[in-house]
Amino acid sequence: MNIFTKVTGLAQQTSKLGSVLQRAFYGSSGRVTLFEQRNFAGRRLDLSSDCQKLSDKNFPERCNSVQVESGAWIGYEHDNFRGRQYLWDMSERGEYNCHDKWCAQVDHISSVRGIKQDNNPPRAQLFEKAGFSGKKTDVQDDIPNLMTRHSLNRAASIRVLGGAWVVYQEPNYRGPHYILEKRDFNNSSDWGSQNSTIGSMRRVRFN
Repeated sequence: MNIFTKVTGLAQQTSKLGSVLQRAFYGSSGRVTLFEQRNFAGRRLDLSSDCQKLSDKNFPERCNSVQVESGAWIGYEHDNFRGRQYLWDMSERGEYNCHDKWCAQVDHISSVRGIKQDNNPPRAQLFEKAGFSGKKTDVQDDIPNLMTRHSLNRAASIRVLGGAWVVYQEPNYRGPHYILEKRDFNNSSDWGSQNSTIGSMRRVRFN
């Protein structure tokens, strides 16, 4: 074996190691498939990275079922990741056979992006007032009803310390919802909501 072969082999091993470390640190978007019709029928679009505008992929802005192969994803009502958010993760084996399954009233999806996976233990802090002030509530697991568990039905600011979370305006994981990745949310508009009402919240499932 000559020195070139050794160097090439070392470079390949280094590249693989770098890829593994990158996935461990940043997480990976994974893979998701969108279907035009219910029950995984009709025109389909496979994605393994963010898409700011589905129409650029020759896919109609009409999605009625989704299969998540890996990772977790957000579908947006408008292009460039704007408007109402819809979560597709690996809960329920990542299978959504109709748009009702992701709490949508219509089948309109214009952009999609992957959620960054954080490997720290899931943890979030909910604050009564904006700017991380007032009564504080620590959350580390799924809560189907915040009022029952913590006598809480709103949060004006949220600090995500580990994992990724989805907050729902209604109990039992129903209604409009917003995906919160690891960072500070100074007020409800930071996570895209027009008010601070929260009825339930759960961890995003990546596997």
